[in-house]
Amino acid sequence: RSRDPICDVCGHCHVQGVKCTICGHVGKYIVPGGPNKPTAGFVPPVPPGPLDAPNNAPPWMQGITVAQFQYCLEIFFGLLPQLALAGQVPDALNNVDQLKIVLDTLPDYCPTDQCPSFVMGIPCRPVLKALQEVTLNGAPIAPYVPLDG
Repeated sequence: RSRDPICDVCGHCHVQGVKCTICGHVGKYIVPGGPNKPTAGFVPPVPPGPLDAPNNAPPWMQGITVAQFQYCLEIFFGLLPQLALAGQVPDALNNVDQLKIVLDTLPDYCPTDQCPSFVMGIPCRPVLKALQEVTLNGAPIAPYVPLDG
């Protein structure tokens, strides 16, 4: 995978968004708009998908800002030990390494922009849908946002 970036720490060529089996680092994507900092209002990239099933997801999740999505993820990580102990972590939230990449990358985006559908190539729509199912004191930790299309 020659397009994958070379890690500054170990020199491996990491697959983007995937934890390396040798060193444990996770490959990062380069985000448009500068050195990993997109400009406010830019159209976030959407991975194209395979030729036989192109990705038609819109670039944004209308109805939730970057700051709101980041806050939902922070609440989730605060609840993660309790959810894991009770066996209540939804499948879409099981890849904690990828979720940490999303959470670490969100501050690079303008907090008042609509949240992108993909952060570092990681699909955020299934994450938001799963966050809507996680509750704190009986209320969902994420606002309802229709995710059709």
